[in-house]
Amino acid sequence: MGERMKRSEHAATVVARLAKDLFQAEASQDEAVSQLGRLAQSLTQSRREAGFSTTIGQAAFDALAEAVTAQVGAQRAMVALHEALADVKRITSYRGVRMGGLEKSDQPIPRPGGLALVS
Repeated sequence: MGERMKRSEHAATVVARLAKDLFQAEASQDEAVSQLGRLAQSLTQSRREAGFSTTIGQAAFDALAEAVTAQVGAQRAMVALHEALADVKRITSYRGVRMGGLEKSDQPIPRPGGLALVS
């Protein structure tokens, strides 16, 4: 029984570290998307304030669009990563360890219905 407990504790430690790193990476990606949105606003505002025509600086906007596309692709890859980790969990001894957030339930989380008026 002691050896089984040690393996279970080890598995929980491994899973906790993996989940923490995964969630930090996802938060960084979300922040990058937000920063790119702010940059788009700043580019537009700066061009307007400088009195430039919309034809000036288009290459910068095109490059920004490529950066946004790449970031969205990275987010899509994170979804694939979640699925790959779920597969690893299913086929290994880690299948009994909760990987908070790494697996998604088929059952939706109950949400309160309706809005509450707050005064």
